Amino acid sequence: MDAEFFGAPAWAWVQLCAAVFAISTAGVMFQQLPHVPPLLLASWRMQATALLLAVGAASEWRVADGDVRARWFKTWPRLGFSGVCLGAHFGAWVAGLQTTTLARSLLLVCTTPLFLAFGALALCLPTSAGELAGAALGFCGVAMVASDRHDGERETATWQGDVLSLGAAFYIVGYMLVGADVRRWMPLCMYAGPVTAVAALCTAVVSYLVEDTRGSGGVLGWAFSGFSSHFLVTMYLALVPGLVGHTGYNAVLKHISPLVVSTSLTMEPLLGSALGYAVGLADAPGWRTGVGGVVIVASVVIVIVAKGRNPR
Repeated sequence: MDAEFFGAPAWAWVQLCAAVFAISTAGVMFQQLPHVPPLLLASWRMQATALLLAVGAASEWRVADGDVRARWFKTWPRLGFSGVCLGAHFGAWVAGLQTTTLARSLLLVCTTPLFLAFGALALCLPTSAGELAGAALGFCGVAMVASDRHDGERETATWQGDVLSLGAAFYIVGYMLVGADVRRWMPLCMYAGPVTAVAALCTAVVSYLVEDTRGSGGVLGWAFSGFSSHFLVTMYLALVPGLVGHTGYNAVLKHISPLVVSTSLTMEPLLGSALGYAVGLADAPGWRTGVGGVVIVASVVIVIVAKGRNPR
């Protein structure tokens, strides 16, 4: 029998810690290819992830019953919408990473729970005082980060990059809402596989139309570059932040409460920024970014906890 700690197997806690660290390395790894256009780089990441998820999706399809398969086909329009949202999220986030500081981008992209709280209020849905207080506090934190015009030796903060990072936090809402509904009955890879493939296709098409991809090898440049940095970085993003990180989070939800798992995500800005500084890719953030970052993380935790106490 597996040893348990705080009501969950020990391996689940180890996997959660590994997922937190894995996903926190994504920002640094995206910055390893600054010369690759952002939409193209986002597409590469999702192309590789979709190929890996296809193996799991095929396995799940073989053992799925007829009812699940029929419902899966009927859900395609929603899966397509979710994929578009996921593609917009990654495209905006990578563009934000390339045009503002690592710390600011990681902090702003984690504000999705604040958008959910404001959205619930705008739609007149039942919203607790804790969620509203957390969202208001988060707005103050974002304003403080945005007011910091501190530039370092390696990075320059821009309002365009900040807006793109906030946009990435907003675009992922559609992906999360669709996933929260269909994942009640749909196996993990049967959901994540096609959604990621749609996201990869959308970003590839838009990249082809608006970006100059010739110097990067084109839409499939990562796959035909041998063991170059293009291939190695893309596969790392697919295997570590993709499978170990995102898939790991979903896997431990059977054993660890969603509240704990969601709250653990707030460690990503801290770990990602520290890692970027440690490897010499990022500067130490200005004091406004530091204080505003603490406020943002605290506000996200408040919203998550408040929503966990008032599930709807």
